[in-house]
Amino acid sequence: MTNERIRKIGLQELAKINPTNKNAFEWKTWLTDYQLNHEYPDDSYIWLTNILALRAIDHGNFGVGCVLIDVNGNIVVQGHNEVLNPYFRSDRHAEMVVMDKFEDVHRGINKKERYTLYTSLEPCPMCLIRLITSDINTVLHAASDIMGGMVHKMQNVPPFWMDLCKGKIFSQANCSQELINAADDIFLINANELLEKIKNR
Repeated sequence: MTNERIRKIGLQELAKINPTNKNAFEWKTWLTDYQLNHEYPDDSYIWLTNILALRAIDHGNFGVGCVLIDVNGNIVVQGHNEVLNPYFRSDRHAEMVVMDKFEDVHRGINKKERYTLYTSLEPCPMCLIRLITSDINTVLHAASDIMGGMVHKMQNVPPFWMDLCKGKIFSQANCSQELINAADDIFLINANELLEKIKNR
């Protein structure tokens, strides 16, 4: 899939976002104006995950977006966090949303096919285990999540899961630092507010 096609998809998603939050509005403008950096192979996909993260915020969810691509670089599935809206679902992290859509359609296990999942934020323990179990070969995130992410703590994963993980790649995406910073800032727009909402349910 060409960068031009990905940009078209991203701009269509941006057009659906009507932010009421000043920070979200500023990030919408920034993402609209962002010029994809061809020096970084993952730039276009991470740009799109950031847009999907902003869509999640626009829907009252945590700001995390995710895309799954095939070996030819075509986007197979895209999604964003849906934990609080349309109704509370504790499992509806962005990676879970994308994997549910993917596995509902691709019901056979085929390790020969190569898929890469891009996410705007480092996967949490729940999502990491799901992705280790899945057919996805490579998982690349933009922003690190020191407090809740699990990729940087892979050495703490129990041996059973580490065995399943053999041959898979979990790492930070090769994208611009600006997009990494954007992913982190977008997630933080409403994270504390939503965490308090969950705590007080």
